[in-house]
Amino acid sequence: MPTPATHPADTTTTATALDEPLHSLNDAHTAIRDGATMAAYEANLSEEDARFLQAVDGVMARLGALSAPGADDTTPQFTREQVSRAVNRGVDAAARTSGCSRHQDLDNLVVNAALTLLDDPEADFASVVFDCYIESPETVRSWL
Repeated sequence: MPTPATHPADTTTTATALDEPLHSLNDAHTAIRDGATMAAYEANLSEEDARFLQAVDGVMARLGALSAPGADDTTPQFTREQVSRAVNRGVDAAARTSGCSRHQDLDNLVVNAALTLLDDPEADFASVVFDCYIESPETVRSWL
């Protein structure tokens, strides 16, 4: 049976042309988990809400499918673009599964927070807003 075609950006990378830093499965897991937790906190929701748990699981499943054979969870192997694609697809799938499209701003915050935290694990909500939005933290929080 033939293997499904993959997009070149979806394949595992061991080096990049511009020496872009690579991220491990653990790095990505921490970023999406902490991004979802940050979004839940700012929206006054439980981080145990199904939409957040499904988003984290979806991201990890997508990245796990891209992992190099024999690589462990600490092996740097994913470009930021690969993690970004997995985060966006995982969050989109969780939103579809939850059947609640009215939380698009919340989903966008999960994505933005996860990717900001991937680059800067010490980032807080104000840092995410400063890096990703043209509004104040209070305004972004009001959208949630």
